[in-house]
Amino acid sequence: MIEKPSDNEEEYFAKQEIALRRKMAEERQAKVAAEERATARALHFMKCPKCGMQLEEISFGKVLIDKCFNCQGVWLDAGELEKTSAKDAGFLGRLFSL
Repeated sequence: MIEKPSDNEEEYFAKQEIALRRKMAEERQAKVAAEERATARALHFMKCPKCGMQLEEISFGKVLIDKCFNCQGVWLDAGELEKTSAKDAGFLGRLFSL
């Protein structure tokens, strides 16, 4: 004699299947988002935000700053302004001499 699974069992396994599918979908979305971030970073890495040309790292004291030789823009990474201004009171004068 074959027993029919109870409604509770079917509901339990249906919920398990839904949870598994949801987890797999979230993992796929996270993977796609990570790939999109990596692609965007590769496209924009060391590009001037103003004109889009290549940035060059130049030494400014002990800090490497990014300079665009096309539009003459100077770009600082996080924390670089604090490092340069803490060391030298004449920061703006040195910066404009670049």
